Formats: sequence, C-alpha cells, structure tokens
Amino acid sequence: MKSGELIVKSHGPWRRIAIIALWVGVVLLIAGAYELGLNRAGFKRLEFEGQRDKLEERLATEAKTNANLQERLTVQERTQAIDKQSYKDVRKDLKQLQEEILELREEVEFYRGIVSPTERQAGLNIQTFKLQQGGEAGLYHFELVMSQVLKNDRYVTGVVKLYLQGAKQGEPLTLNFSDISPNDSVGRNFKFRYFQRMEGDIRLPEDFVPRNVMVEMAPRGRKQISQSFSWQIESD
Repeated sequence: MKSGELIVKSHGPWRRIAIIALWVGVVLLIAGAYELGLNRAGFKRLEFEGQRDKLEERLATEAKTNANLQERLTVQERTQAIDKQSYKDVRKDLKQLQEEILELREEVEFYRGIVSPTERQAGLNIQTFKLQQGGEAGLYHFELVMSQVLKNDRYVTGVVKLYLQGAKQGEPLTLNFSDISPNDSVGRNFKFRYFQRMEGDIRLPEDFVPRNVMVEMAPRGRKQISQSFSWQIESD
C-alpha cells in the first residue's frame, strides 16, 4: 500500500440500522415526555381553575356577609343616634315642663294671695323682688311686683323708688337705681288696680359690694310703705 492513498472501509448494515433506531427512540422519548408534560400541565391547570373558582365563590360569600354586617352596623348606629337624640329631647321637654309647672305654681300662689289674702297681705303690698344675672359682667336684671288686695275697688297710683345699699372701698354707699340703669329702664311711676310688674337693668359700679335692695312705694293719698330685700341672685 502506497503512502498517501485514501482507504474507504465499508461498515456493516447492522450498525446503520442501530443508529437509525437510536435516533427514532430519542425522538419518540422526547415526544412522549412532551405529551406527558402537556397532560400534567392540563391536569394542574384544571386543578388550579377549580381552586380559583372555589376561592372566587368564597370571596363572593364573604363580601355578601360583610355587606350585611355593614348594613346592620349602620342601622344600629342610626338607631343608637336616634335613641340618644330622643332621650335628649325627652329630657329637654321634661325640664321645660318642670319649669313651666314651677312658674304656674308661682302664678297660682301669687293670685291666691290676691284673692284670699291674709291680714298681713291685705292692702298695698310689695309682693316680690327678684334679681338675675345679665348678659355681661356687672349687669343685672330685676323684677319688682306690687299688688293691691281687698282694697282693689279703684286704681292706686304713685311713685316707687329703689335703692341699692352696699359698700365701696370699705365705706357704706347707697345708690339710686335710676342712677345705675344703663338704658334708663327703671320706671318710677306706677298705676294698677290688682298688681303691676316693673322690670329693668342695673349695672354695678366697680369695686362696689351690694348687700340689700330697698324698695319704697309712695302711693297718692296713702301711707308710704317700704321693704328691704337681700342681694340674692336667682338662677335661670
């Protein structure tokens, strides 16, 4: 054999068949694995879809339950608010009714004193004197009621004077209501047959300490009467 010559050897047919069979097996194996993967993926997908459907159904149920609870809570809050407001309204009405009853009782006692007076009440009287706190510091509102019982067949006229007795800087001091009335609301003349109310405002001077209020009635043709009332502020 000469050097450099190409020698071609012929392989047997069995080896070629074996190689072809091997490639076919590999292809079939790959195809089988792919199909198996698809089948498993399909089962997993169906399983996931089933779980998803269950979760969505549960979520819808929970949402419905939550909506019902929210509605119940809203109803309870409204009911509680209504009950609370109703309670306040009832208390307010009750307080107003009690105040009206008290005023009616005072009115009844007042008229009872005129219709059926005692010996001490017979004739001209300084019935009541009341003081209340005004809308600002140092301001007070007063109400004076004068009455005439038994001897009320004719009108009584005259002049009434009011004085505030107290002290300023430790020294006794008496003030005329007409001098301390901020809006000139103190009326001094009276004329009535049964009774008359006189109202007005007074403002206390600085550093003045009030003690008593002196009321003097001077009816025409009759004896002057006077009465002292302690400085006492009534609550509203």
